[in-house]
Amino acid sequence: MLQRLVLISFLLFSTANAAELSTMDSIRSKILTSAVSLYFKARGYGKVENVTVDTSKKTLSFNLLPEGETQKLSVVIGSYMTLTIDKEEYLILQNVQTNRLWLNRIFADHMQEGIKVPIGVVSKGAGSLLLNM
Repeated sequence: MLQRLVLISFLLFSTANAAELSTMDSIRSKILTSAVSLYFKARGYGKVENVTVDTSKKTLSFNLLPEGETQKLSVVIGSYMTLTIDKEEYLILQNVQTNRLWLNRIFADHMQEGIKVPIGVVSKGAGSLLLNM
């Protein structure tokens, strides 16, 4: 809670110039990269590489080397948002597309609401605050 108050105070009293906005985009990008990388690695899905984030459009893309495979999976997240459920922060990845047709069909049929990635641990509680600024 104290971290959030300090962060909010800092952001309210700082001037918003282009360099600061660029810094905020960089911080958002790092939070997203860490959250996605840790999520896929922790579940044994594979290693995430080459994460590209567009914070203005709220999109991201990355390559995933699936566990036990030799071919990379290209993943494009068409949109993301943050959500707080029972005081836990999550990144919701939506409109998921890959370079595998069968996997795209699974996402379309069974994951319309998106993939829920916890970000509280990665961001120490400030993740959704930073991502929504």
